[in-house]
Amino acid sequence: EAAGRTGTSSVPSTSVMPTGKVAAPVGSSVRDGKFEFEVLGVDRSASKEGVFRSEAAKGEFFIVHLRVTNIGDDARSFSASSQHLIVNGNKYDATISITDENWMEDINPGLSIEANVTFDIPPGATPEAIEVHDSMFSWGALLAV
Repeated sequence: EAAGRTGTSSVPSTSVMPTGKVAAPVGSSVRDGKFEFEVLGVDRSASKEGVFRSEAAKGEFFIVHLRVTNIGDDARSFSASSQHLIVNGNKYDATISITDENWMEDINPGLSIEANVTFDIPPGATPEAIEVHDSMFSWGALLAV
């Protein structure tokens, strides 16, 4: 079980998503484009701290802690807004602002960052997977959470 995980989940380690994609099991990594992604843990919160003020969730914030590695030959930009959370077959966009730490970050070849991607989801909902993307135009890959 990944460090920082909270609660328990009845979701099997491999879930079939409505798109026909299969989510890689918890603890594994997936590749999309020139990035490799790994879920390091998850948290839930009613609010998140911002630079100027805290923000309250409309439901509850579900935070996915990711390691993102550039496996390509050139610097690439990671964007939190390109990531999506799958909950009951529905796709949720990341809740970001320009003041968030990882809303956009450059990663040089062979290097990694740890990023937190926050989603506003219904209270108590159990996400099945995060759909991670190298860019907004990539096919994406699924990791169980």
